Amino acid sequence: MNILITAGGTAEPIDRVRSITNTGTGKLGSLIADCAAGYEKTEKIFYIHSRNAVLPSSGRVTLIPISSTQDLEDAVRKLAADERIDVIIHSMAVSDYRVRAVIGAEMLAGAGGSTESILELFDANDMRRGCNKLSSSMKDPVILLEPTQKVLPLMRSLMPQARLVGFKLLDHVPREDLILVAQRLLEKNGCDYVLANDYATVEAGAHEGILIDRSGELGSFVGKENIAKGIMKILMEEKQ
Repeated sequence: MNILITAGGTAEPIDRVRSITNTGTGKLGSLIADCAAGYEKTEKIFYIHSRNAVLPSSGRVTLIPISSTQDLEDAVRKLAADERIDVIIHSMAVSDYRVRAVIGAEMLAGAGGSTESILELFDANDMRRGCNKLSSSMKDPVILLEPTQKVLPLMRSLMPQARLVGFKLLDHVPREDLILVAQRLLEKNGCDYVLANDYATVEAGAHEGILIDRSGELGSFVGKENIAKGIMKILMEEKQ
């Protein structure tokens, strides 16, 4: 069984030295990788991770460092072309947006017009053009963001044979709402499983992960180690 795990958080560059990122650490992904390495039926483990992510301790894991969402997409496409992937566990916190352009606020003030004309203004006056680093004396920079590629449906389309585990993180929501949103994610992206998380439990030091499939809730695990073990146990014991 060949397993692909993603972990950490992507970083979208503003310029060559600045980026927009998130709080993803990769800790849970590293534990999943180490747990997977303990099963005899595991052949290869590919670990796509952000450069500051926690790394698994097992020497059986192939490390693939990335930075941006585009890097992640490129790495996924390469693995899909080069390897047989049987299981995908997509725990990485992927940026929903990337930087399209940066301009000064004074240029935007009073611009008015349509959405299209404002976008054209940004594109025509992107201050990143021709420089590696924006000046620290730049006054009131305004950053325009645009959506990134959604990676879960890309994984499903490139590796239709693989069992796909998605992750959904919300913050301080009722349990029933968390599960409902996770079920929608599962159905929309063709996932076999989704691990639903509430950041409130992470902050409280008792990270709870609720694993669901199309039939409903399969189990609730408290603590990152138990979440990792729970996911791998269900995947390894599932009838092929």
